[in-house]
Amino acid sequence: MIVSLLAGLVTAAAPWVIASRPDGRLHVSVLNTGSSPAILIRTGDGSSVLVDGGSSPTLLLAALGRLLPPATAHLDMVVVTGGEQAAANGLGGLPGHYSVGTVVTPGGLNPGGNNIVAALENTGANVLEADGGAWSFGGATWRCLGFIALATGRQMCALTVGDPTGRLLVLGDTGTADQEDLCAVYGSALDADLVVTPPGGAISPVLLATARPLELAVPIAQGVPAVPAPQGYPVDLTSTDGDLSYSGGPAGLQETP
Repeated sequence: MIVSLLAGLVTAAAPWVIASRPDGRLHVSVLNTGSSPAILIRTGDGSSVLVDGGSSPTLLLAALGRLLPPATAHLDMVVVTGGEQAAANGLGGLPGHYSVGTVVTPGGLNPGGNNIVAALENTGANVLEADGGAWSFGGATWRCLGFIALATGRQMCALTVGDPTGRLLVLGDTGTADQEDLCAVYGSALDADLVVTPPGGAISPVLLATARPLELAVPIAQGVPAVPAPQGYPVDLTSTDGDLSYSGGPAGLQETP
């Protein structure tokens, strides 16, 4: 259902493009927005997608201003992975600064998140609930792997994004027990070159063995201690490295020099 709806919306979307030239590769930036994740993705055809928004509108707008070309005022798609305030609060800064083509949510947002999504809808965004199916957008395949968070009982999803140049897994705010449940249900669908961990870097050994990533990106606020990094995996931290950027290629998603 979501596949056909999104396909139609993408075709009908206003012809905004990121000024940088599309190069056929997947580009991923994990934004330095404190302890709550926000990920900016540019697809191979130049489409721009924001996954979650962090907890601060001010920090999100500053990060988008750093990474998007001047005068960019449109995001083709926004994906919200979970029902927690930290996943959606920053998105409250978008109305009046960025128009949005489509918003995809897992459903089950809290009242604050619902209000933010409604504000985006009021400014012209199409709002869809992911139902576990995959959809195509920007030359990549997207999938919201739904689950019910053990700690909160809220509906959430782990997001996978893949094209011939790279595979991304965004874990949102999943706990390690949630991650193990995801592995049991979805298995090889979690395969990824790059995993964006939950805030602070907590990640299950079962998830690592299932996803087999090349690198880990950890959203974390400056001055907050990170969970010890698992051995054998390159780990980047937003608290020390700032915005983290990765580009797809023959060897998959790797850190941009």
